[in-house]
Order: sequence, then C-alpha cells, then structure tokens
Amino acid sequence: MSFLAIQTQTGWGRALQSFADWCRPQAGWLTLDVGCGPGLLPAFLAERGCQAYGVDLDRASLGQPLHALLAQARAERLPFPAESFHLVTASNLLFFLPEPARALREMRRLVRLDGWVALLNPSERMSVAAAMELADQRGLVGLDRHSLLDWAARAEAHHRWDEVGLSALFAEAGLSLQESALKIGPGLARLVRGRRIG
Repeated sequence: MSFLAIQTQTGWGRALQSFADWCRPQAGWLTLDVGCGPGLLPAFLAERGCQAYGVDLDRASLGQPLHALLAQARAERLPFPAESFHLVTASNLLFFLPEPARALREMRRLVRLDGWVALLNPSERMSVAAAMELADQRGLVGLDRHSLLDWAARAEAHHRWDEVGLSALFAEAGLSLQESALKIGPGLARLVRGRRIG
C-alpha cells in the first residue's frame, strides 16, 4: 500500500484537508510539513496561499509528488535555518519515532517566535477495536478499511497521546501547547497546536 494511494484514494485525504483548515494558515506564510509523504498537506497549504515545503525521509514516498517543494530529510535534522517558518506541521509522524521529543525540538528550532507547531497523531481513544467499529459504522471496505485498521495497529504498537501527554512532550521540546482537538469518528486522532517558549 503506497503513501500516494493512502493520501489520494482513502479518507486520509479528507483528514489532511480538515487538518490544514484547523491549522488556520494565513496567505503568505512559509510552512513546512515534516514527514510529508507525497506532499498532499503541503499542496493543501499552498492552495491557502502559503509557500509550502515538505520533507520526508523515505525517498520512495516522494517518488510521485503531489507538490513541487519537497525534499528528503530526517525529522531530527532538518536542512533549514532557525526561525524560518510561520507553521511547522507533522501528521502521523511523531507517534512512530523512538525519540519524538528530539524531532519536536527540531521543529521548534525552525518555527518563528510568533509561529505555530501543529501535529496530528493517534489519540488515546485509538485502538484496533475502535477503528474496526468506525469502519463498520461507515461501511468502509478495501483500501479505506485497510488503511484505517493498519493505522490503528501501528498506533497500538507505538504511541497514543492524550492532551496531558502531548502537553508534557511539547514542554520537553520548549513549546507550549495552546490548543487540542479530537477528530476522526469518535476522536481517534488528536490535533494539537503550540508556540515556542522563549
């Protein structure tokens, strides 16, 4: 199952569209999406008037780009000057990482003092059972169902965060969590936005 198929042939595209709106980007902003895959979120941010960049470690996921300004880079070592961006985003990235605070500190380095870091990750409500129930309720089949259940299985094997946990992770990285929301069905995803401390 390719990242391109997941972003363009499942409900994940709608989730990223909703996340882009929730981040409230402003026309003229410089934005960076870390772990962008083929670049659907940067494309959505560009549609909103941003100069949107994306990076991903996996060269294969960049193979059929949906946006022009994409590059290969590690989340823990991003090739941009400090305080370059108004908004730095990451969707479904930090929960995979063994040291999520390290990547978040790098995102903090890149965001301007008046800018935002925004994340989308599995929430504390995410589980294979909860994802299966949502898939059954919505009548999901094929790739839609498979991608949702795969996301749930990966979440169970890695990290799922509540607001308190993400607030602590933000503080460890030198960020202050300002806003949190539950999305996707009964709240299987947690969206958070925060600002730099100092």
